[in-house]
Formats: sequence, structure tokens, C-alpha cells
Amino acid sequence: MTAAGWGGLLLAWFAALALPGPDIFLLLRLGVRQRRAAVLAALGIMSGNLLWIVVSVLGLAALFQALPGLLPIMQSAGALVLGFLGAQSMRSGIAQLRVAEADRGEGSVSRPWLLGFTTNLANPKALIFFTALLAQFLPAGAGWDTRIAIIAAMVAVGVAWFLSIAIASSAAAFRGWFGRAAPWFDIVAGALFVVIAAAILAEAVLAVVR
Repeated sequence: MTAAGWGGLLLAWFAALALPGPDIFLLLRLGVRQRRAAVLAALGIMSGNLLWIVVSVLGLAALFQALPGLLPIMQSAGALVLGFLGAQSMRSGIAQLRVAEADRGEGSVSRPWLLGFTTNLANPKALIFFTALLAQFLPAGAGWDTRIAIIAAMVAVGVAWFLSIAIASSAAAFRGWFGRAAPWFDIVAGALFVVIAAAILAEAVLAVVR
């Protein structure tokens, strides 16, 4: 793999990471509460990305071509999970607003790694993205050394990015500004999850109808 190929791959991967989405909103939501929770969630998010990357690099995405009905099923399941997480987040935020003494961003978060992992895996279209991305840069007939190097490089960049978001959002300055708005982070992030889930579910239904 050439230097230009590596540069293009990592630049495209970083551009995809920087786009706001459920993963980043989840980290912002947890960061205003607890650094440990945000860091664990970041690792959970990258655990999900690692799974998508490995599957794509190994070429297992061809399974979706052989079984075209599989993707809509996975999309529907992922949409339901994402919608459930969004509803939980919104309910939590509303409950906090009703409490006279809000926690001002403090508090424990149960199973943050699993929350990050589930949030990432809830969108199976990530597999399509990784497959299309790697199709542009992975050389035909690439050996295991190249494939493993690609996996390692993408994971390293992803971990660095999401940990940076987790640490920055849990910094004292950030929490000082946004800690009081923690319930609204829950509500906005939850609403975003629900909207994305609805869009994924609608796309899955249209794919079946067509």
C-alpha cells in the first residue's frame, strides 16, 4: 500500500469520525457527568468500530450480497435498539428537570462501555461505509500484514479521537459551562437517537417494499 493510499485512507477515516453523530453526542452526554464513564464509553464505541472494520477488511461484507434480506433485518433491529436508548435518555433528562436539586452533571453511569458498544453497533450501515471506504484504498490481493496494519491504524486513530472527545467533554472548564445543562444533553441526545432510529427504520422498510 502506497503512502498516498495510507494518507487517503486515514484522512477519509478521520473526516468520518469528525462528523457529529450518536457516538459523539453520547460522549458529550456522559462527559458532563463523569470522566470515567465517558472514557469507558469511548472504548466501547471503538470496540464496535473494531468489529465493523475487521468484518470489512476480511471481506465478510459479501454476505450481505448473498443474502440481500439480511441488511434490512439488521437495520430494523439496530433502529429499535437506538430508539430504545434514545427514549431512555430523554426520560432520564425529563426526570432530572423535575427534580428541584439537579445533579449539575455529577452522578454515576451504569455500564458505560456497554452503552458505547451498543450505540455504535445499533447502526449496521457502518458495515457498508467501511466496506466502501476500504474498497477505495485496500489493494487487491493485499496480504495479512497489510490488512492487520490497516486495522491497527484505523483503531489507533479512532481510539485517539474518541478518547480526546471524552476527556475534553469531562474537563472542569467544559463541565463548568455545561454541567447545569446535563438534563438537556440527555433530552437532545435522546431525541437525536430517536430521529436517527426512525430514519434507519424507514430506510429498512423501503428496502423491503422495493
